[in-house]
Order: sequence, then structure tokens, then C-alpha cells
Amino acid sequence: MEIEYTEEQWKLFNEKRKRAKEILETLYYKGIKGYAYGSIARGDVKKTSDIDIIVFEPNILELDLLEADHKYIIQATPISTPKAYISLNPEETEVISFPLSKLKKDEEEFYYFGGLVSLEDIINGVRKPGINKELKLIIPNKNGHDEIPLKGNEDYATRLLKISIATINEREKLLMKREDKGRTGVFLKYELAANENFEEAIRELSRRNKFFRRVLNDSR
Repeated sequence: MEIEYTEEQWKLFNEKRKRAKEILETLYYKGIKGYAYGSIARGDVKKTSDIDIIVFEPNILELDLLEADHKYIIQATPISTPKAYISLNPEETEVISFPLSKLKKDEEEFYYFGGLVSLEDIINGVRKPGINKELKLIIPNKNGHDEIPLKGNEDYATRLLKISIATINEREKLLMKREDKGRTGVFLKYELAANENFEEAIRELSRRNKFFRRVLNDSR
């Protein structure tokens, strides 16, 4: 099915992209390469769409110097790679995240699952295909996008997004579970104090949580 964007939709998309570009440029001038992912990459944004930025190769010291409303660390499961989050506003609608150890293949492919764009892509007006939370494959076109259900089209999505079928199936299963049972909880969430930096938080979590410590040690 083809979805043709209205003038208002294009305006909203451009506004969201402009803000994503500002954040990515801030990182770029600090020597950090970031990417925007999700609807910002695909184009099917809503007024409530967040601006999510991922840094795959973080410079933690430089990232700690960014102006932020608050910071936190999440480990989704006892074996997941912990990730740090820098929220630029109280509502957590503009967030920069980065892994605290090397991402596993499926964890990195998660970002390609939803669509991923670089600063260069945004400057050049490039949109990327991806899968939304309703499990629809969004394929950008000049008028808006085409969308098809992921169910039954997993092999096509794998080829289009260049990620493994295992990641497709895992994400599909997880999102369907969330739809049935609501948002699932996380294993660990740690809010940094106002005067606390990430290195201090990592040391504290490593001291008090063996699963957090184990994942970080195993990646070294």
C-alpha cells in the first residue's frame, strides 16, 4: 500500500530531521559519529516521534561533557549489552545512546531493523527502509512511502534491510509480545546523580551487580 504524505507531514518530517541534524553535528564537531534511527530515518514520523541517536563507537569522556537534562544506564536482560543514555530534555524525546561494551550482532542489527541514517544521509535527504512498531515494512518513495506487513514478508525484509532472518524473527516476536502484554520491563536501570559521570556510574554498577560486571568483563 502506498502512503502519500501531505504537506503537513513533509513539514513535520523536515522539522524532526533538522533537529536530528543539529544533534549529529554537535557530535561530529566532537569527533563522534552518530546515527539517527527509527521513523526519522524512514520518514513516517508523527508529532510524538522521538529523535533517537545511537553512537556505535563512543568516546565516553566527550559524551559526558554534553549538556543534558539527565543521564541513565539500562541493561535490558542479564546478558544484554548495557547502554548509556543522555536525555537532552525532561520528556526523553531527544536521546543519545551508546553501548558500554561491544554490541552483539543482533543488538547492532536492531538499529538497521528500524532504519538508520548518518549525518551525511540527512544532509543529502536520504531516507532508509525499516520496520515500525506496528510490524509494517516502510519503504520510502518520492511521494511518501510504501508499506507492507512484515508477517509473511520476512525473507524480503531480510534482503532489503541487509540483516539476518534471526534478527527479523526475534524482533517480530518481541514486538508481538509487547502488543499482547504491554511494555516489558528491563533488568536494570540506573539513574545518574546530577554530579555523577558515566565512568563513576560504571564503577558503581560493576561493584554492586555481578551480571553487569560480567558482561563488561566478557567483552574485554
